[in-house]
Amino acid sequence: MVKLSIRNLFDVHSRRIEALDFQQDLFIHHTLGLGDMIHFNGLVRYLLCDLSANRKIRVFCKTRNVPMAQWMYRDEPRVVLEAIDPDKREGQAVQRILRRNRTKNFLCLGHRAMRPLLKKYPHTFFDQLFYLQAEVPYSIRYSHCYWARDYQQEERVYKKLITERNLSQGGYAFVHDDPERGYRVDTDRIELPIVGNDITESIFHLGLVLERAAQVHCMESSIRCMIESLQMQKVELYYHNFRYPDRPLGTATELDWEQIEYSSDHSRRS
Repeated sequence: MVKLSIRNLFDVHSRRIEALDFQQDLFIHHTLGLGDMIHFNGLVRYLLCDLSANRKIRVFCKTRNVPMAQWMYRDEPRVVLEAIDPDKREGQAVQRILRRNRTKNFLCLGHRAMRPLLKKYPHTFFDQLFYLQAEVPYSIRYSHCYWARDYQQEERVYKKLITERNLSQGGYAFVHDDPERGYRVDTDRIELPIVGNDITESIFHLGLVLERAAQVHCMESSIRCMIESLQMQKVELYYHNFRYPDRPLGTATELDWEQIEYSSDHSRRS
């Protein structure tokens, strides 16, 4: 008699994309940061192209990111978010939902399964590795990424952050860092008026603030992920590489970022 482990009895294992059943609802558990939600937008919409019209893609999402992720997919009723409490064990929560829905039509991207790729490609950025793991061309990240912009809200935020400060289009530098977590952009050499991230606003409403800036100085973040899908050709872009210094953006971006390097102890210095 073969002794079955708890894992064998209860875990639903990820399939490869070619083994998925597009006649059934598809569950996707990718990495769950807000930037990841934006980054995988292209892949989710790409898979929708093959999904039966009456079926849904159910994307796992941390509860705190649900409002913005719902907004991002609001044009596509076939994308449904499965909320995960960030205070609970993520893997166990995912498995409970899979078992409750009695499904094995499950795709997991990132997480532990990506460790061999991280080791094999130590200087390749995560964005490319996610799509390499999925065995989908990285160009899908750009060609299929979409959200319906709300230009009325973007103009409101532009007025709030720029016009009401008597700044002009092309006359400021937008800086995104997170000093409270020890991530601080060195602003000493920025000669323009600085506009910081307003955390009371959705990042999706910052589009015009970013596109109309003279410069954007950005750490690796959800805003950097969003910028990849904006019209930034007239903006000077500076990528402050202190979060993952051994993994430069390289060819993981289609934009012309100038990478700013930091000393090894900077990334966690407040």
